[in-house]
Amino acid sequence: MAERLRKTAFGSVNAAALERLLEPFETQRLLDAVDQVDRLAEWIGDSFRQDLLRLHGMANTIINNAPKTISSDREKIWELAGSLAMELEEMVEDLGATLEGLHQLAKLAPEFAEGDTEEEDS
Repeated sequence: MAERLRKTAFGSVNAAALERLLEPFETQRLLDAVDQVDRLAEWIGDSFRQDLLRLHGMANTIINNAPKTISSDREKIWELAGSLAMELEEMVEDLGATLEGLHQLAKLAPEFAEGDTEEEDS
């Protein structure tokens, strides 16, 4: 009878899900995720926030006829919006790959195993 759960140093896991992860899963992906979070935190921390506020000022002026609060010779609204969209899309793509890896590890949960046969991991 095939084992359904495997005891590990970090709790019992779904043995079949673990077997599926052993070859293709690179734990380096988790360290890459840490780097992504660092870049995201730095980007969102000040730069992205300031850019969004600048974009709001531009949009508020041309859409709501509000007084101009942003220098109009610095850049065009569509350039700033496009640049922010591209940066955000890259982050979302990177985070999507991270999310996929997290979902794979979450499938190690014992409740995803069929039955409750448990064997010790050596």
